[in-house]
Amino acid sequence: MTQISIRNPVAAPRPKNDVPAVSLNKPIKSLRIGLRGDSYWQSWPIVTEEWSKLLRAEGAIPVPLEVREHTGTEGQHTKDIVDAWASSVDCAVVGLAN
Repeated sequence: MTQISIRNPVAAPRPKNDVPAVSLNKPIKSLRIGLRGDSYWQSWPIVTEEWSKLLRAEGAIPVPLEVREHTGTEGQHTKDIVDAWASSVDCAVVGLAN
């Protein structure tokens, strides 16, 4: 009978010294929380709506923004909108590895 070895295809766990999650160190009640999405990520409106519900339940004020063009004249207009939006929120989720 031939003996075979089975390899474990699971990657080793990451070390515990990864970059820590961001913490506001205060309650989110009454904070304006930005949710920046991109029109190219088609599931983002669903994610934004769900997070908005959860944020409202905690007393936060969700401020969603969907960006569109990134280049040319329209890209500059988008940058201006994003800059104004960023100045209007206390913190924001700006993408998930985008």
